[in-house]
Amino acid sequence: MRRIPPFWPVVLFAIFGFTQGLLAAESMSLRGVYNAPGGTMTPIWVAHELGFFNKHELALSLQYIPATTAVQAMVAGSVDIGLVGNQGIDLNLEGADTVYVASTAQTFVFGLYGQPGINSVTDLKGKVVAVTQPAASTDYAARIALNRFGLTPGKDVQLLYAGSVPGVVTSILSGHAAAGVGTIAAMYPSVMAGKIKLIADITKMKIPFVFVAALAPRKVVKEQREAVKRFLLGYIEAISMIKKDKETSLKAMNRYLKQEDRMLLEAIYEESRDVFPRVPLVTIQEVQAVLDVAKTPKAKQVKPEEFFDNSLVQEIAKSGFIDSLYR
Repeated sequence: MRRIPPFWPVVLFAIFGFTQGLLAAESMSLRGVYNAPGGTMTPIWVAHELGFFNKHELALSLQYIPATTAVQAMVAGSVDIGLVGNQGIDLNLEGADTVYVASTAQTFVFGLYGQPGINSVTDLKGKVVAVTQPAASTDYAARIALNRFGLTPGKDVQLLYAGSVPGVVTSILSGHAAAGVGTIAAMYPSVMAGKIKLIADITKMKIPFVFVAALAPRKVVKEQREAVKRFLLGYIEAISMIKKDKETSLKAMNRYLKQEDRMLLEAIYEESRDVFPRVPLVTIQEVQAVLDVAKTPKAKQVKPEEFFDNSLVQEIAKSGFIDSLYR
């Protein structure tokens, strides 16, 4: 009988270990969500459509769930990671255990739109401004923007909660509100028809806020750290693609927005493209802005650093990966 050389067990063990490593890499998966059909979701759409997650050996299932429900799903363990806004902080203050791992939009991406007769923000004194819901990003954006123009919500201007962005549009068109806060995607048809016009570009005001960021349960970040890192690699690569390739971005947007109007897609693209940071680190300023307007007293007792973990993005940046995308 032919004897097996003594080094063969070592070789077989090495091959087995390598094979197991490949299988582990291939089996990495996350359940992802995005919280709105809007331009700030474009990075996750582009990454999914162009196979960037697969490229980095991550299987990502993706579905649309409204923000508050998405965070609740994370807490319940049915979602691993997703794009949401300030809701990650709001629910953390109520006892949830989630953490932001990257930032998509560190400022509001909205406009203040009004009836044709409104020529400036100061014209809104004594009138009604529509937003979606209490503590929603439209609510906070309206309050902060109005304050910057010297108008106090509840005193100089009354806020109307219309329930949804389409509800905001309807409120303006019906005359129940003189103006409202929303995105170009929602306002575009009425703007083109001359029924609504842009009064103030809130996006250009660059008001710090957690408008859209990547959120995950702390348990997922700890136990599936490599999978979360691969998510961020695909996500960051998609941001670079958006900044460099308009046509590819528009195709991905069309796929998810189901919008054939080229002019509208371009307007949405232009509204959000420059908002995406090359290195998507969460900032203290954007988190503190949410804490400043949060209604619970606990918000005054915590530090913004408690709500985010930049270590994975920092690792990726240090590796030179991000720089390589823009050479």
